[in-house]
Amino acid sequence: MPRRLVPLLVLVACTRTALPPAAPGPAPVGARRPALPAVPAVDGPLAIRVVYPRPDQVVTSRDSNFVFGSIGSGRATLRVNGAPARVYPNGAFIAFVPNPPGPSPRYELVAERGGESVRSTLSIAYPPARDALAPAPTGPAAPVAAKPEALATSRADTLAMLFARFDSLRGTLARGEPIGLVQLGAANAAADSDRTIIGRPVPGGTYKWFFMPGTVVPLVAREGGFARVRLDRDLDVYVDTADLRDTPAGSAAERRVSANMKVRPSRDGVDLVIPIGTRAPYFVEEQDRAIVLTLYGVRANTDLVNYAESDSMVRTVEWAQESADRARVTVGLRNSPYGYLVVWENNALVLKLRGHPRVDPARPLAGLAIAVDPGHPPIGATGPTGLWEPQATLPISLRLKTILEERGARVVMTRTTADPVALGDRPVIARRANVNAFVSIHLNAYPDGVNPFVAPGTGSYFFRAHSEPLARAVQRGMVAQMGLQDLGVNYDNLAVVRGTWYPAVLCEGAFIMLPDQEAALRTAEFQDRYARGVADGLESYFRALNAR
Repeated sequence: MPRRLVPLLVLVACTRTALPPAAPGPAPVGARRPALPAVPAVDGPLAIRVVYPRPDQVVTSRDSNFVFGSIGSGRATLRVNGAPARVYPNGAFIAFVPNPPGPSPRYELVAERGGESVRSTLSIAYPPARDALAPAPTGPAAPVAAKPEALATSRADTLAMLFARFDSLRGTLARGEPIGLVQLGAANAAADSDRTIIGRPVPGGTYKWFFMPGTVVPLVAREGGFARVRLDRDLDVYVDTADLRDTPAGSAAERRVSANMKVRPSRDGVDLVIPIGTRAPYFVEEQDRAIVLTLYGVRANTDLVNYAESDSMVRTVEWAQESADRARVTVGLRNSPYGYLVVWENNALVLKLRGHPRVDPARPLAGLAIAVDPGHPPIGATGPTGLWEPQATLPISLRLKTILEERGARVVMTRTTADPVALGDRPVIARRANVNAFVSIHLNAYPDGVNPFVAPGTGSYFFRAHSEPLARAVQRGMVAQMGLQDLGVNYDNLAVVRGTWYPAVLCEGAFIMLPDQEAALRTAEFQDRYARGVADGLESYFRALNAR
C-alpha cells in the first residue's frame, strides 16, 4: 500500500519519485536522443482550467509549488500571481511559483490573447500546524514568526519530551513480557496461498516481514491499531491487530525444532523441505549465489541433509544456531537466485527455489510468460489537459502485449479494461499464472515543492534483489527508446514488485504532469516507444540470464 500520498496527483508507485539528480549522466558519444512528438496546436476559446491544485487543496510545500492545467489556446499567455507561466501549443500550462501568503492563500490566474482576457481565482490551504522541530518556513507562505526565545523554549521542551518518551519506550521494550499467544491470520495450509501477514519494525512503519497465516507468536502489547508480537527473545515486530486471531485459553507456546532436511526436485526447480512441526516466523535474504533463511523461535537439530539430485541447482545447505531460539539456514546455489516461495506443507516449511528458464539467445522471449500490469485504477495521476494515468497506461500496456507476443512470449494482463483491479490482486494474478517476469506500467508526477522543470524523465523501481538486473535492463531500454532523462534505478518497497516468485519491475516512463510529455503520451508513436523500450529491456535481461 502507499506510504507517501501526494494529494490528487498520484497513488502507490507514482508517489515516490526519487528527487532529480544534480546533473544528467553523459550520453554515449555520438548518441542522439529521440525527440518527443510535437505538441499539437490548439486555439480554442479562452477558459482557465486548473488540474492541480484543486480548490482548497492542502499544499504541503514550504515556499514554492507548481500549478498546472489548460487555458484553451496555445496562442494565449498566462500569469499566475503576476509570474508568467509556460503555455504550450495545445493550451496546457505549468508554472512553478512562490506560495501565496496566508491567512487566505490563493492563486490569481490571468489568461490573455490579443485584447481578450480571462481571470480565475483559486484558493488553497496549508497544513494547520507545523512540527515544532522543523525549520521555520521562509517565503510568502511563512506564518507570523514567534519570538526567538519562545521558539527556543518550545524546541527544547519538545526535545525533552521526545527523549523522555524514547527512554520510556526503551524501558517498556526491555521489560515487556508476553501477555499471551495469538495466531497471525487464519490457518491455511494450501501450498498456493498468497495471503501473508505483514510485520513492521515500528507501528505503521514499512513492510519488512511476511509471515504465513496460522503462525502462532507471543503477544507483548497492543498499541492503537497495532500489536507488538515477539518473534524470538531478541526481536519484537508490529502487526495490524486485524490480522490477529485468539488462541484457546491456556495455550502454551509449542517448541519448534527443525529436523533433517531434504532437497527434492520440483516442476520449476527444487524444494528445500525443513520439518519443524508448527509454522514459524521467518525472514528471507538473497545473496549473490545463496538464499539465507532465518527461522525465529526455532532450535535447529539437523543431522542429515539429503540432496536428491546430482545436478541440483542447490550446492550446499548449512545451518547455524545464532541464538537460543534463532536458527539460520544458508542455501548455496550454483547460479544467482531467480525466484523463490515459502509455503507450509505437511508440518514442514518448504522453501521453493525457482530455476532459471531455458532461453534461446536468438529469441530470448520465446516460450516465456510475461505479466504486464497497466498501472491503476483506482486513483492515478492526471495531466494538464485531463489525461488520467489509467487511461494512458492501458494502451501502452496493450501495445507492449502485442510486441511481446510478436517476439514469442505468452502475455498475462492484469487488466484489459477501464475497470479497477485491486493492488494486491495484481502480483497474485502473475504468480498463479507462473510468469517468468512482471512489469508494471506507470506515469510519474512530483510531490509538492519539487521544481518540475529540473529533471523530469524515466525511472524504474524494484524491491527484491533478484529483480535488480531486470530493472536495469528495462531502464536502459526505456531511456534509449523514449529519449527522456535517465532518472536511474530505484529500490522501493512497492506492493506490485514485492512478489518473490519472479523478477519484477515498476516503470515510470514519463511525467504525465508535464504538458509536452502528456501530449506525447496521447500519441500512438510515443506509446509504441514506451512499450518497445520495456520489451527491449526484457529481451536484454533474458539474453543475459542465459549467459550466466
